[in-house]
This record gives sequence, C-alpha cells and structure tokens, in this order.
Amino acid sequence: MAATVWRREPRDHAEPPPLPVVLEARRERLLATFFTIVGFAVFLLAAIIDPFDDAGRPRTHGTHRQLGLPACTLRSLTGVGCPSCGMTTAFSLLVHGDPVAAWTANWAGCVIAVLALVGTAWFLAVAFGLPPGRFTADEVVKVTCATAAALAIVRWLTTLA
Repeated sequence: MAATVWRREPRDHAEPPPLPVVLEARRERLLATFFTIVGFAVFLLAAIIDPFDDAGRPRTHGTHRQLGLPACTLRSLTGVGCPSCGMTTAFSLLVHGDPVAAWTANWAGCVIAVLALVGTAWFLAVAFGLPPGRFTADEVVKVTCATAAALAIVRWLTTLA
C-alpha cells in the first residue's frame, strides 16, 4: 500500500487589502454608526416633543424650549426670528404627521429633515457594511451641513424681505 501524500493545491485567494484600506473602511463604518445614532436621536427627540399648543393648534416656533433651551434671543430683542426659528417645530410636526403645518413653520426645516432622513438611511447602510460608494462619511456630513446652513439663510432672508 502506497502512502497517500497530501499536498496543498494552490487556491485562488486574493491578497488581503493593505492595512490603510482596512483602517479607512473601519473608520467609515464607525463614523457611519455614530451619525446613524445621532440621526435616530434627532428624530426620536422630534417625536417626543409636542409641536402643538394647548388648544391643539400647530406651533410655528418655540418647540425647542421643551428641550430646556432658551428662547430665541434675536426674536426676543427684535421680534424677528433667527435663521433656525421654527426648525425644531418643523421637524416635530413632520414626525407627528403634519407636513403642511411643518412647511408653514419652516420650509427649510422640512427640506433639512428630508435630507437628514436620507442621510441617516445612508449612514445606517454603511454602518451595516454596504460600501459607501464614491462619498465618504465626512463628505456627506459636510455637504449636508453646508446645504442646511444655506437653506436656513435663504429662508431667513425671504422672511426678512
């Protein structure tokens, strides 16, 4: 009986990616996880606060006071709200299912809420391992913040005019 010789057949294994690529992928997933949690927290807070007054009418601003934040200083001093006046209310009204009142409170806040929802979904997908595509988490955050700031300022300027 001849002895059986076991030998390794060459396998078609790809080389593992270089360490910097692995570290960058891990960083992207960690950032995506962090921003997913932030997104969920924002929408949870919007669901918890009450965007309606005692008579059940939708508010147009001031909902952020339920979070322990102070009143808008600009509105208190001048009677004109700041660029973000009504955004918390708009988010909350959207989450509570009243898009018309949300648009009335702050149309820019409605657009930003939709951007935040899409961004949170993208971050969630990346956190679970889907490739981020051609954008990094940093880029998505920067573009979203810049867009939100621009929308808030445009909306504010239109209310001043």
